[in-house]
Parts: sequence; structure tokens; C-alpha cells
Amino acid sequence: MNPSTDTGPAAAGAIPGDHAVSLLDVSKSYGPVKVLDIPRLDLARGQIAAVVGENGAGKSTLMGVLSGTVTPTTGTIEIAGEALQPGRPDHARHLGVALVAQEFPLVGQLSVAENLLLGRRPTGTGPSVLRRVVFDKGGIRAEARRLLSEVGVTGVDVDRPVERFPVPVRQMIEIAKAWGHRPVVLILDEPTSSLGPVEAERVLKLARQHAAAGGAVLFIGHRLDEVRAVADRVIVLRSGRLVADLGPAEATEERMIREMVGADLARADLAPPPSVERATTLSVRGLTADGLGPVDLDVKAGEIVGVAGLMGSGRSRLLHTVMGAQPRTGGSVTFEGADFRPRHPADAVEAGVGMVPEDRKVQSLLPAHSVRWNVTLTTLRRISTRGVLRPRADKNHAARIVKDLGVRLHSQEQLISDLSGGNQQKAVFGRWLAADPKLLLLDEPTRGVDVGAKAEIYGLIDAAAEKGLAVLVASSELEELMWICHRIVVMAHGRVVADIARDGFGKEAIMTAAAGTQSGPGTRGKASA
Repeated sequence: MNPSTDTGPAAAGAIPGDHAVSLLDVSKSYGPVKVLDIPRLDLARGQIAAVVGENGAGKSTLMGVLSGTVTPTTGTIEIAGEALQPGRPDHARHLGVALVAQEFPLVGQLSVAENLLLGRRPTGTGPSVLRRVVFDKGGIRAEARRLLSEVGVTGVDVDRPVERFPVPVRQMIEIAKAWGHRPVVLILDEPTSSLGPVEAERVLKLARQHAAAGGAVLFIGHRLDEVRAVADRVIVLRSGRLVADLGPAEATEERMIREMVGADLARADLAPPPSVERATTLSVRGLTADGLGPVDLDVKAGEIVGVAGLMGSGRSRLLHTVMGAQPRTGGSVTFEGADFRPRHPADAVEAGVGMVPEDRKVQSLLPAHSVRWNVTLTTLRRISTRGVLRPRADKNHAARIVKDLGVRLHSQEQLISDLSGGNQQKAVFGRWLAADPKLLLLDEPTRGVDVGAKAEIYGLIDAAAEKGLAVLVASSELEELMWICHRIVVMAHGRVVADIARDGFGKEAIMTAAAGTQSGPGTRGKASA
């Protein structure tokens, strides 16, 4: 992608060094709890400022007050020298603030084009989108394609409902929507969390382009290597307070982690790969589905196998097909030595397969229900008598799961949507581990969680494998796969193109295979132990 510099957002006549954002004595409290306390913070035009911190550090609240979705308890906020009216998202947009949220506020039933133009009435430039009071559908399509092309996305059917696209594509649609507003301040909340390395680099280029044109970027990220690659400045939040403001030379990964958590994080030692005598839990031969295959793959008991690949390579499709969420069109799957043909995910769960999907908000959580209800979903039969749930057993079971997984919460009766992303993800893990599965499928298992929660989740995965659980994990984070996996298979165009043992791990080897440039005996089509 090479979006041209004359079409990207820019603040006309911007002078580098002018303040795009100024916060003075801004705080936010919920009852007696102060969740944000920023005495002073300025963000200059032409600057990319990264904001890092653990879940619950105050990053979301900071984004909320800047975008007008959260009303601060005290303080004033200025955007390009003009006071922001608190709690007014429309006024924030008018002043030039655009937010790319981690949980996409796209309307799933509407088309890509309708989402991109929602709330916008283009004026003068580009195709005519309005004919009197009736929308020109051809013009809408053309404008939507133009916006997508500016962020490097082509070949997307703009008439298709957004809900039918995978998370990475929805992420790029949300970025294109914000980009189209030509903001002064572009807030990116975990913009690369669901993207592969190539797509993530596109987003980083867009951030640099926006800053070079005189805009300001607030980049909220958990991938610290990306933070170091893109940021001119790193702001560290802890418990709602600004604890460090680091320049590029100071912002080493070790320093950022230490400032975020108040201590150094030790890297856990991975258990050795299972011996060749271990039984094969999952065996896939010639598996095909829409956009997938044929794929051969084996996963042993106690083995953690990673699935790497670029966006659209088939990582998620493979997991969904094994789980029965996507119909297969050919091939065979053997699970625990028996033929495995789930017609629905419920069949897979009954057989002993669990799955932590990519989009926990849509695919995992019941956001309007309690933590207790969410964590015991897979084990309700176990704590019921003749089909009748035993309330005391339910509460005790939920309490054990929450304690074992280290989920931080006020009460198991609080809404799970009130928890931080890391604690929500640990609750989802707890739900499946409590069901004692034989195979655990993980799709982007640490998407949107901080470094501390990541380390805890990695520990959970490793401990589960040590107990004999077979784990198949798809991730766009190569460092994550190289850290936790015994073996990595690489996918491209729906097929496995390489199988890399732990002693051969390296970004270059994985990316070369993912780009489809590696070939040769033993590297293409089959991934076996």
C-alpha cells in the first residue's frame, strides 16, 4: 500500500509544534474511585504519541474524554486551541477528533459502503454522493472504494454487510472510516491487534503519513515493538496516572514494562515438546472448506502448535472448520483416534473440543450477563441435577474458576462487560478449561490485552499443555507464537506451506513462507509432528 500523500488527512496550514491537544487538570471518578488523573498533557501537531499501560490503567478513559464519549469529572480539554464541550462526541468530531476503537462501532447489518459514509455528507470533492435528497448508490460505492484504497484495501465488495467480513477486514474498514473524516487528531486504539505483520505495517505507515501532514496521532498499543517503531513519544499510564513520558531512546521494552507494571516481567520457561510416543489428539488429512485447503495437520497431546500467516491465509478458517462452525467440503478429521464430523460447534464441545475465538465481544461473551453466568456456560450440566441448575453449586463453581484464573473483579455478579479486556479473556479461558477439553483451539488469544495479562495467559496455555491438553493457536503476532509454541505451521492461500520446529523459529523464515516464496520437499501442504 502506498496511499498518496495528497489524499491523506491533514490540518491545512498546520505548523509543526502547535498543540493539537491540551489537557489541563483532567480527572474522572466513578463514585469514590478516581480512574483518571492527568494534571497536564499536550500533544503537538506532527507528533505520534503512544499510550501504553495495563488493562485498567486509564487508557480507555483517556480516549473517552478526548473523543467526547466520557464526561470528565474535572478539567478542560482543547482541540486545536478550541475548548471541547465535555461528553459531546459530535463536538469532538466537529473539532477534528476521529477514534478507531478496538471494539468496532460498525453497524453489522449495513453494507461496507453504508458504514463508511454513515453520518457523512461529502461536499464538493470526489464523486457526487447526493442527488437532491436521494442517495446516489453508485456514488456511494465509488466513494467507499476510494476511502478503502487510501488505506490500502482493494477487492472488497462494498455492498456486502460488514458482519460477514472477518475481524481483520472490519478493522481496516473502521480505519478507512476514520481516515475519511480528515481528522486533526487520529486516535488509534489497538489498531493492529487483529492484523498480520504486513497489514499492521500499513497502519503504521498511515499513522506516520498523518503526522507528516501536520496531524497528531494518539496510538494506544500493547505490541511494544510497534510502539517503539512508530512513536515519537511514549506516555505510560498506571492506575489512571501518567507515570512516565519517554522519548524514543528511553522507551525500551524493558523500561515500558517496568513503568507499566511497577516491576520486571520474567519470561516463563516453556515445557519441552511432548515425546514422539505421545498420542495424536487431532489429525487432519486433505481438509477443505470455502477458502481453505487441502490441509494436513497433526497435533499431539501436550503439544502447542501455532498457526501463522498473513491476513486471509486461512488461519481462522482452519480453526472454525475443525470446530464445526464452518462446513467442510472434503477431507477427514480424526479426534482422539475416532472419525470426527461436527455439524455444529455444540457437537465439538460435546466431544471435548474448546475454542477461544478471535472476537470475544461477538463470539464469546454474553455482555449483558454476569461473570458467573459467562464462566459456567460450558459446565452447566455438571452442576445441575436432572436438568435443574443448583444455585449454590453454580456460585461455588464460578468462584473456583475466577480464583484459579486470577480474574480481578468486584463480584461474580457484576456484568462481564465491566471487566477489563484482559480479565474478560481470562474468564473465557476459565470457561473452557473448566470443561476439561482434550483439544483447545485459540484464535488471537491475547488480542487487546496488556503485557501483564498476556504473560498470565501464556502461563495458562503452557500449564494446560503440561497436563496433556493439545493446543492449536492462530495468531498474527509472530513473537507470541515463537514464545509459546513447540511448533509453528505457516499458512498461505488456505494451505499449510511450512512446518517449523522450535529450534528453527525466526521471523524471516516465517514471513518468507507466509509470503508464499518458500518451497521445497517437506515444507508445503503437510504439517505433522
